[in-house]
Amino acid sequence: MAVKWRGPFPWLAAAFGADVVVTVAAGYFLSQGVVDREELTALVLVSLAGASILFAVSWKIIDFLVVRSIRRMAAEVRAIAYGAGREGVDLDRYFMISPLPEAVNEVCVRMVRARTELADGLSAATRRSEENSNRLAAILNDLHEGVVVCNQRHKLVLYNQLAFDMLRQTAELGLGRSLFETVSRDPVVHMFDVLGNRPDMAGRGIPFLVGTIDDHMLLQARMTLIRNEGGSVTGYVVTLVDAGPQLTALVEREGLLREVAEDVEAPLRRIGKSAEDPAVVRRECEAIGQAIRRVTEGYRKMLAGWWPMADINSTELLSFIASRLGQDLSATVVGLPVWLHGDSHSLVLAVESLIRRTADQTGAAGFDLSAGAGEEGAWIEFAWMGAMVEQALLDRWLAQPLAALGGMTVRDVLQHHAGADFTRERVGGGGVLRLPMRKGVEQHGLERQVLPGRPEFYDLTLLEQARETGAMGGQPLKSLTYVVFDTETTGLAPSQGDRIVSVAGVRIVNGRILSGESFNRIVNPGRPIPAESIRFHGITDEMVKDKPPAEVVLPQFRTYVADAVLVAHNAAFDLKFMRMRERQMGISFDNPVLDTMILSDFLDGPEAGHTLDDICERYGIEITNRHTALGDSMVTAAVLLRQIEALEARGIHTLDDAVKTLNITMILHERQRVL
Repeated sequence: MAVKWRGPFPWLAAAFGADVVVTVAAGYFLSQGVVDREELTALVLVSLAGASILFAVSWKIIDFLVVRSIRRMAAEVRAIAYGAGREGVDLDRYFMISPLPEAVNEVCVRMVRARTELADGLSAATRRSEENSNRLAAILNDLHEGVVVCNQRHKLVLYNQLAFDMLRQTAELGLGRSLFETVSRDPVVHMFDVLGNRPDMAGRGIPFLVGTIDDHMLLQARMTLIRNEGGSVTGYVVTLVDAGPQLTALVEREGLLREVAEDVEAPLRRIGKSAEDPAVVRRECEAIGQAIRRVTEGYRKMLAGWWPMADINSTELLSFIASRLGQDLSATVVGLPVWLHGDSHSLVLAVESLIRRTADQTGAAGFDLSAGAGEEGAWIEFAWMGAMVEQALLDRWLAQPLAALGGMTVRDVLQHHAGADFTRERVGGGGVLRLPMRKGVEQHGLERQVLPGRPEFYDLTLLEQARETGAMGGQPLKSLTYVVFDTETTGLAPSQGDRIVSVAGVRIVNGRILSGESFNRIVNPGRPIPAESIRFHGITDEMVKDKPPAEVVLPQFRTYVADAVLVAHNAAFDLKFMRMRERQMGISFDNPVLDTMILSDFLDGPEAGHTLDDICERYGIEITNRHTALGDSMVTAAVLLRQIEALEARGIHTLDDAVKTLNITMILHERQRVL
């Protein structure tokens, strides 16, 4: 075993060395004539032997009385630390190394006392936890709804007796088992993802329908996320109610009302034609018909009011539909997002069913999914290239039951959401099927106070770097691929230390906004975010603390951009932030750039307002999620498409034409500013 150079050993070694030195020195001086060589050698050997024996005896004494005592005491202390039931060591046993044992006993007493207090505290906490658990279990068992609590991996951590009784017909519930052993995976995961992206709804939860995996039961559910003190999601709570009996009764009543309406209206028409007094009979028949229609419409509203609905972002809904279509069909989400009101799970099933049947009938392999809203309501639609679908065939599709919804038909789902059937039309070489929807009933971002826009930046030096258009210069504007982007920052002065806190972009291909292929990242700026900036974009220090820095996000965004034309509103401002550390990150944003603010100056004149809000008001574009990087990117993309149409009307058709127009407009603006 290697010797550790501490304790008494170094001192003994030093004493031995000193003795050797003294002996050698004495021998040297004695050799100068005091004694002869043989006597001197014998004297030196005896001295060295005596020193060695003294060293060995001293070390053995110290090792026996001190070192071994310390080792024995160390073993006892370890035993006490691991619960030997003692509170200290025997002081008499270790008198040679006093006062170390007294200090060790003091530490042991405190350690034992702390262990006792900890055990008492844990026992008390365990009792309180058991009491709270029993109280919570009693509360849950008194509820008229089944309740299950799951962690992020969808494992059960708590459930009440009603949930157990409700789901045991499918599979036995058990702590630590997957929730998906009993209920369908897709609607639960879908709601979990939606709530994760909708912090405004996470506290109240979202209602949805979910069936058991054996289709034995349809449940009306509501999910609420569970978050820790840091705001991170740790799990979720789902309340469950058996929707089967009520749904069956409602469907039967709806069928009865439909039958009454269809069976009564025809005889009324015949009476109106054959009566002796046509005017009176027709008036009465019309009154009866109106009454029946009122009853039918009232019933539909009642049914729609029962249906579990919430506000849905159309891009999220359509992207989920596209993901479910998988590799078999190509689905692209296009257009601006709008807020819809409905049950996302049943809508996904209904729209997916219609798309798959359309693909099977027409042979179409690609679909464009989009949504819109107007004064009368909202809609979602899908378009395809190929043959049109006949009305009679669509009617049969609408009458097909959806097994995951307890046998409800596609028409039932649509009527619950808008009370009206779809519309179809022929567009070019394909067709479009539009499904009416209800508009979102909540205010999303509209309650935020109107804030001033950024200062206008007409920076010639920044845009000069992007004038080289290369092979794209001669291509028509509508044929180009664009990435419309926006940033949110800590302030307006990058040269004074302000940094990016959010960057987002959306792609435009062949005149279509691919809202399902967006880029959206929050960035850690590496510095505190001022309160005056948070007032604009709502991004706080807490939200960015675990996010990657710009050195990670901007190279990802550069990959997303590829060789597309960059577009931004007030582009010089955003490019200034993005180009500050290009060399350090090993990237370069050298793509051609279009600025919708400068294009607005050219198209509408310097007297018109050129903020994003002013332009949207002129073009009739609805603004959603203003002062968020992704929201502003979406709106700017819609502005660009309108501006391209206006540019073509003025004879500007290619990218080179547009860049030259930008240059001239900026030069004129600079001259006017100087004058």
